[in-house]
Amino acid sequence: MFEKLKEKFETMVEQAKKAHAERADVSRFNHPLAEQIEWHPLKGGGSNFCTHRLDDSQNDLLVFKATRGAKLFIGIFGFAGLLGLAIPLAIYFTQDTEWFLLLFAFLFGGIFLGASYLMYHFMTMPRVFDRFYGHYYKGRKKPNEMDVNSKNPLIDCNDIVALQIIREYIRSDKSRYYSYELNLVLRDGERINVVDHGKIQALREDAEILSTHLGVPVWDAA
Repeated sequence: MFEKLKEKFETMVEQAKKAHAERADVSRFNHPLAEQIEWHPLKGGGSNFCTHRLDDSQNDLLVFKATRGAKLFIGIFGFAGLLGLAIPLAIYFTQDTEWFLLLFAFLFGGIFLGASYLMYHFMTMPRVFDRFYGHYYKGRKKPNEMDVNSKNPLIDCNDIVALQIIREYIRSDKSRYYSYELNLVLRDGERINVVDHGKIQALREDAEILSTHLGVPVWDAA
C-alpha cells in the first residue's frame, strides 16, 4: 500500500516539474496564447504503441485512422473472449460438469468481448479534417453544425491556432512509458484532443503534414 502511494506521489512530482518547465519555456512559440493555455495532459492515460496514423490520400479529407497494430490489439481481446466462451461451453455440453462452468464462460468471455467491442468503437472512430468544408470532427458521421452540446462537436478549422504536442508519463505496476498527445488549440484557448499514443516520431510526422494543410504551427513540448 505504502509503495503504491509512494509511486503515485513520485509521479505527481515528476509531472509537476515537467509542467513547470514546459510553461517556463513556451515563450519560444512566440504567441501570447501559448502562455495562456494549459500544458498538462488533456487526456489521461495512453498507449505505448502507435494507435493512429494520418491518412492524406484523399484530396479533401485528412483522417486519423487506427493502425493495424491497434486493430490487432483489439482482436486479441476479442479472440480471448471467444475462447473464454467456446471452451467452457464445449466442456459443459460434452462432459458431465457443474452449471457454474456456464457462469464462468459468460462472465470471462463476456468481459473480454465487451472490452474488445468498446475498444473497437472508440479506437477506430475516425478523426476527420474536412478541407472542403473547413471542419474538424471526430466520428463515423459528420455531426450537425447546430448541435453545440455534442460530445464531439464540429470545429471550424479557422478557429484552430496551433497544434500542441505534449507527453504524459504513464506508470503502473508492470510498465513505465511515455504517451504523446496531439491537441488542437483554438482561438479561445480551448484544447481538443485528436490522438494519444506512444510513438513520438510518427506523431510529429503526422503533425507536420497537418500543420502544412491547416497553415498553423506545431507547438511541440514533448
